[in-house]
Amino acid sequence: MTGCKGELIFSVCVIGRFNEHRFENLSFFNPKAFEVVLLHYLNERYGHHNWENELSHIPRFHGPIDWQRYSHLPVPSASFKISRGSDPMKLVRPEHIFVFPISDGHFVEICFAQDFYSFDSEHRPVFDVSPMQELQDAIFNSITLELGPETQARVDEVKAEIGNMQLCKEFAPLKWPTNIYPPEPSEAPQPQKSLKAGC
Repeated sequence: MTGCKGELIFSVCVIGRFNEHRFENLSFFNPKAFEVVLLHYLNERYGHHNWENELSHIPRFHGPIDWQRYSHLPVPSASFKISRGSDPMKLVRPEHIFVFPISDGHFVEICFAQDFYSFDSEHRPVFDVSPMQELQDAIFNSITLELGPETQARVDEVKAEIGNMQLCKEFAPLKWPTNIYPPEPSEAPQPQKSLKAGC
């Protein structure tokens, strides 16, 4: 095969909620609050996608997978993968996502996706994909965050209140599809329209 064998797709979004759907008295800088925000966001973005008819109980996505928390930014941060398909043992065209809050009501989502156009019958790439992975790793490792004085003061205020600014060690995959297996009432997501993103 000649021509393009693969692509590394990279996107950055700032995500928040419309004012009428804001979480009252909740700061995204608080790690426990941010975990709740992520739960709602992932359910709203991926959880309602499923197949039709007799396959309606099968989700089109699975995740979060390979949850990792970080401490190199001045705010809580984590990365994880979202896989297409329902098999938890097989990653299918996964999105590699890195998230961190930048205000009391907004967070950044950085997403990497690797698309391969030259593969075998098992959909395994038939070329060396290490340069794509090395580029992805280099971009990820170059990410930094510098807070302005007001935002830094707010982060310091939250830290003084709660102490530990680390996200949880583990974040288990969510039960999807949510239109077949609704979240518990205490975890029920707001309507899809409550999210807004500036990409």
